[in-house]
Amino acid sequence: MPANGITVIFSPYHVGIRDHRVGNGPNRIRSLGIVRSLENLGVNVNFELLRRLSKAVTNAVADNTFPLVLFGNCMASVGIACGLQTRDLNFIYFDAHDDLDSPDVNENGYFDAMGLPMLRGESCKTLTKTILGYEPFTYDGNFLYCGLRDQSDVQRQRVIDAGMASIWGGVDQKVDFAAELKRHLDEKSFGPSLVHLDLDVLDESYGKVNDYPSPGGMFETELITCMGIVPKKSNPKSLTVCSFDPNAGDGDKIGQIAIRAITRFVESLLETAALSKA
Repeated sequence: MPANGITVIFSPYHVGIRDHRVGNGPNRIRSLGIVRSLENLGVNVNFELLRRLSKAVTNAVADNTFPLVLFGNCMASVGIACGLQTRDLNFIYFDAHDDLDSPDVNENGYFDAMGLPMLRGESCKTLTKTILGYEPFTYDGNFLYCGLRDQSDVQRQRVIDAGMASIWGGVDQKVDFAAELKRHLDEKSFGPSLVHLDLDVLDESYGKVNDYPSPGGMFETELITCMGIVPKKSNPKSLTVCSFDPNAGDGDKIGQIAIRAITRFVESLLETAALSKA
């Protein structure tokens, strides 16, 4: 049954502080008109301000709506994956960073880089077990990065050792991200999928999306094309947009790119009948 609308789950927090750094990104995307853009597609849009992300996602799915999560941190994936309550969940990650640091290998103390080890039961086990719907996930054969590039050798090896596939970005040669994404999604069936868009997947030529820009990333046209591909080649169950600090660079420019990317994704949901109009 197609979803009968979009539930926008709005959580403007960074390390528990409201509207701080990347926590302010959801505010900018909202103020630039994301709800209006989706309503213009004829989609029913519900809007929620909730901190308890797992429960919010579970409720959105129970209402037969598609969860669109505007979040500060990449850590959102922990709550979203638990809230979807889908044991055969796949992951399609647009991100310059792998978010796979455990406390044992992390070099800068940045907690937001440690979400995926928590979700697979590697770290913070006691607290992670308190999240509604939590059970440890595996990433071997069901995880695809696109645009991954800003890593140490240790981080890169952890991705490989975990069995996670990656379309690597880089400066040595230009990557055809859309063609590579199609190839990966054609070669392996990505059924129910958590789709994650960290806006620093964009190339640093767009300016600072957050405090961690890097070269060799996606251009806007590539990102929008990829957003159209994903619903046609997989079965998305949620979309997260995160890690955007509108005060780090040209916030309006990046925010508008985010809206165009989200809108293309939702158009593709409509085109594949995964979502119905109001």
